Amino acid sequence: MREWHYPRNDLARQYLGLLELGITSSLAITAPRRRGKTLFILQDLAPLAQKSHYIPVYASLWQNINAPHEGLALALKEAIAALDKKATFSRLLKARVTKTTISNELLGKMEVEFSNSPSKPTSAELAELDQLLSALEEKAGESTILLLIDEVQHLATTSQFDPLAHALRTMLDRRQGRVKSIFTGSSRHYLNLLLNESKSPFYHFVEQHDFPDLDEQFINFLRAKLANDHGIAVAIQPLMKAFSDLDQSPYWMMKLIARMITFKATTNEAIDHVLLLMEAAEDFEGVASRLKPIDRLIFQALCEGANPFSQSIMARVDRETKLKGVQPNIQRAIRRLSEAGLISQSPKGRYNIEKPGLKRYLQQSS
Repeated sequence: MREWHYPRNDLARQYLGLLELGITSSLAITAPRRRGKTLFILQDLAPLAQKSHYIPVYASLWQNINAPHEGLALALKEAIAALDKKATFSRLLKARVTKTTISNELLGKMEVEFSNSPSKPTSAELAELDQLLSALEEKAGESTILLLIDEVQHLATTSQFDPLAHALRTMLDRRQGRVKSIFTGSSRHYLNLLLNESKSPFYHFVEQHDFPDLDEQFINFLRAKLANDHGIAVAIQPLMKAFSDLDQSPYWMMKLIARMITFKATTNEAIDHVLLLMEAAEDFEGVASRLKPIDRLIFQALCEGANPFSQSIMARVDRETKLKGVQPNIQRAIRRLSEAGLISQSPKGRYNIEKPGLKRYLQQSS
């Protein structure tokens, strides 16, 4: 449904403008999964960068979840091949969009976020990455290379990837100005570990920005497409409510639109269907089964905006679990929730709920 893509060209210009200022050569944009980061990078930012005399190179560190260096190497090889053939990058970007769209359709199995057998890159593999970037740099001539690295937080999920993180930082350091980068991250917890911990090679190297949620303009775009292309008239209020119920995810919103078009479903019928898809794709049942009682209690308290260290929450831990309601137990629960990607904590101490749909699932299944 490429014709349904909602362009965010102003936002793309804003990000490229920050790089042009020269204050930083690297940006990171952060948002939970399925908020449209990848398609924004491929369909809005990369084409605009190409018109601005960049050579955009897109790599996903989730391409091989156990060996992220392979995804980066493949992207560099494809870019070199495209320059050798004097081909435009538009075709390469379109192929990436198509591949991303197809993979997003595979809702039957949960997309893996963490390595089950992480592979530390060898010295030879890291040297090859540097050589590939040098070769691309030479072929680029006067153009600036723009590395677009998706799911960069993956580098912080295991120490096996530390050599790749150090090598990537060194590669970028040596080429500041000639090679720029924009990272995306779908876990604020692991992105904070990568970018804001003093021991990390990327400490104070990357300027972070929250990827803004879509708003009413996006919903009006969908309404106009439904009316003009399919003769389906829908009031804005039900669609806005649906968007809120679907965690403001454009991905899930497009599933709802597809259901309405294909099966002539009402908005409420489509919401019920897509919520079931969400539960399956996010494996809420499996996630819930792995939560310890204290983890579940603390997660729900955080969803409600409660202070997890308040006397009332500690008293609930005493009453409702087999553990004592003391700070160390609550801190361990928060750490487990963070490492599972369910919550994150901002530098100012505010808690972010990374999977709000899980709250709804827990409420309904309790």
